[in-house]
Parts: sequence; C-alpha cells; structure tokens
Amino acid sequence: LRTCCRVLQSCRVSRFQHAATMIQFDEHGFRRRVEEAVVTLQKLLHSTRRPTFAEDVPNHSYQDKYLLAEFLTNCGLAAQCTCLEALGVGTQQLATLVEWSASETVTLRLAGRQRCTFLREEEREVESTSKVVKESTIFGKSEQKVVTRVNEWFWKIDVEWELVAYAGTMGGPRQLRLQGRSGSAQLKTTTSATPEPAGQVEFIPTEVPITWLLQQVKLPGGLVGAAHVLSFKIDRDAEGCRTPRRNPQVEAALHAARELCAWSKRVCQFMNQRIFSKAERCAKVQAHTGRGFLALIASTHQPSELFVPVLPLFEARPAEEEADAAGGDGDGGDGDGTLVSVTAAAAEAASTPVLRIGDINAMLAEQRRALEAKWATLADACPPADDGSLLSPVELKLSIAVKHLDDCCSQLSQGVDYIEAMLKKQLLDAVGRLVTPADFQRYMDFHGQRLFKPEYAPKPFCFAVRRPDHYPEGTLTIE
Repeated sequence: LRTCCRVLQSCRVSRFQHAATMIQFDEHGFRRRVEEAVVTLQKLLHSTRRPTFAEDVPNHSYQDKYLLAEFLTNCGLAAQCTCLEALGVGTQQLATLVEWSASETVTLRLAGRQRCTFLREEEREVESTSKVVKESTIFGKSEQKVVTRVNEWFWKIDVEWELVAYAGTMGGPRQLRLQGRSGSAQLKTTTSATPEPAGQVEFIPTEVPITWLLQQVKLPGGLVGAAHVLSFKIDRDAEGCRTPRRNPQVEAALHAARELCAWSKRVCQFMNQRIFSKAERCAKVQAHTGRGFLALIASTHQPSELFVPVLPLFEARPAEEEADAAGGDGDGGDGDGTLVSVTAAAAEAASTPVLRIGDINAMLAEQRRALEAKWATLADACPPADDGSLLSPVELKLSIAVKHLDDCCSQLSQGVDYIEAMLKKQLLDAVGRLVTPADFQRYMDFHGQRLFKPEYAPKPFCFAVRRPDHYPEGTLTIE
C-alpha cells in the first residue's frame, strides 16, 4: 500500500512539469532498438542465457525496479565516458578532469575560426556542343563551332577548430586541449563575389558542463593508476524519492544527459555548416576524390548502427544458478580496456534478475570494439589527417562520436521512462482502472463520514442565505 501511495502521489505532477523534465517516451521505437541490441548481446553471453524485457520476467520485486534503474544509469554513464574517450579524453585526461570537478565546474567547449583568401582569376574557353553549318555557292559547305570564354575565380578557405575542457572560466589556468585541427580547401566560383565572409571569422563556440558526470567517476580506494569506476546509487530513503524514475539521483542523471544531447546536436550542426558543407563544394572541384568525400559525409547523417549498451533487461534464473551468475559472462574487472568500469554496487542483491557487473563491462567492451572498427573504416577511406585537407578522419570521428553520445543519452532517458511506464501498467492491471484525484476525494468523503456515529454524522446541505433587499448577499452564523 505504501508503494502504491508513493507511485500515485508522483502521478499528480502536472502535465507541464512532466513535459519539462523528460523526453517523450517512444515505446515502439525504444523496443525496436532494444530488440536489435539484444541480438548483439546474445553473442556476448553464454548460449543458455536468455535476457528479456523486464516486464516479461514475472514475480520480480519493487526493489528490483530500483536496481534496474541503477543498472541503466551506470550503463548510460559508462557509455557516455566511452564517447568522451573518442573525443580525446584518455585515462590521464579523465583523472585530471575528475580532480577539477571536485572544486570547480568543468565545461567542454568547441570553438573555431575560418579565413577566406582570394587566390587567382582564370579564363578558359568552352566549346559548344552544337555546330553551325554554312553553305556557299563559291566555297561550298563549312562548319563552325561556338566558343565561349568563361572567367573563374579561385578562393582558399582555411578552417581551424579545437575541442577543449576547462575548469571555472575560459582562459583560466585549468584548461586541457582534447583535440583540434586546421585544414584548407579551394573553392571555385563563376563570379567575383567572395563565397565566404572576407578575412578571419570566429565561429560561435558551443559549450556543455560535464561536472556531474565527472563527479560520478571515482578511483577505488583512492589508488593512483587504478581503473576509474562508476557506482551510481539511488537513495531510497531520500525525501524526494517517489519511484525508480522519480528521485533526485535519476533526475540529476537525466538533466546531465539532456544537456549532453543538446550539445551533441549543436556540435553536429557546427561540423555540417562549418566543414562538411564546404568539403562538399570542394569535392566537386576535386573530381578524383569528390565521390568518396560525398559518400563519407553522407554516412554521418545516416542512423547509427553502433551498439548502445543501455538495455532494460531482466533474466530469470533458477535458484541454484544465482550464485554462479553473480559475476556474469564478462570480465568483472577493468572492462577489457574501457575508460571506466562499473563496480558491484548491487552486490547485496545477487538474487535479483538484473544483469551482472561482468555483463555490463562486456557490453562496454563491445561498444568500444564497434567504435574502433568504425574509426578503422574512416582511416582507410579518408586522406590522412596531416595532409592539410579540409576533411579528414578526425572531423568524421568527432561527428560520429557526438552522434553516438546523443544516442546513448537518449537511450538512458527512454530506459528509465520504460521502467516508469512498466510500473504504471502493472498498477493499472492490479487496480483495474486509472485512479484520479477525484477518486481520492470521493474515497475520503465516503470514509470521512464513517468516523462519526450515524446520529452525529455531518450531512451535506444546500441552503440559500438572503438579506432583505440585498440579493444575492447574505449572512450565515453557526452557534
């Protein structure tokens, strides 16, 4: 009953507040993505294991839903750290940023600039494909071609960008350059007007705070050089804890994820407008590489097929297998070279249907393997990063990494919303109907009358109170 009251109390949040704190839950799309990921997950686990959607495992407890929310959040945070690794945050850089986050706000910042320079003007002759035939009685038949003189202007576009992390304010002593690059390309126009603003132009930077994410990363026992670990927990006794979805810890995780989602979209827009669009125009000039460039740029706009290790799965196990399954099929250690791993935060609940710590680290290792395979494909298809061209594997890797970061953050939000939707569906099945505040009011009115003896029970009444010549004013006195 206490659990039902907590859930029903949380449901009284207004629709405006609900829309402001969570992304709209797309159950059909979420299920499709999870089912596709489970196909990959089955290859990582033992052939006898069958993880499935949490709602399909009967007889799990309400506390199991809290453990599932912690499982999803730990997976989501670890997946975000893997994306940060692709952005240039290595082990040493992560240790530095974690140290900064203890006392100051840490921010990621992408900034850049460009310069447009006139190179030369060329004139060339273009022959017409049509012919003009003339006949003369003296000279006979002759053919002529029309030749058009075309003027072309050539421009050099230099673009420079860098991704930095800083603590406090930009320009302070605590600043870490994660990656960056400068490149140039040649544009051809048929008019003398400059294709880009003349001179040097500074791009509007895009920033996102990552302090909360870094504060979840810790060193086990404070040992220098040990693997970074995550151990997210929900305080079930906190004042604001209502459900596995509605509690201060998960709300903080979702707020940080929404900020990363918005920043990822801004970075993709930055790369599309500042680099990819110019590379497409240059590729038409450089015909020998143009087709490959355009195909690579188009691949960054397609739906990602990378593995997202944020899956709301349960696994029913016989009692005799629970002790053997505590570690999972994966390595419970450092996650096979991943930037962070997950500790056994739920070790006291070894009999729950939640997937194990080893399974989390195995999924993180698969995510990292898929990303490295993608980077190898880009390296083979692109010019090297040091050849000075505008487009290189570095820009494509950055664009794909932030797009994958967006997918991981969105999957985390959708995953905890799935737990809330599952809990609501189970409550509706148990109660039989949707209970509204009006139902509670009728319930209290009915039982409130039972507190009195029949002869003293208050009776509802409606009595018109009037003052002579003062309609509709009146006075009511109870003595």
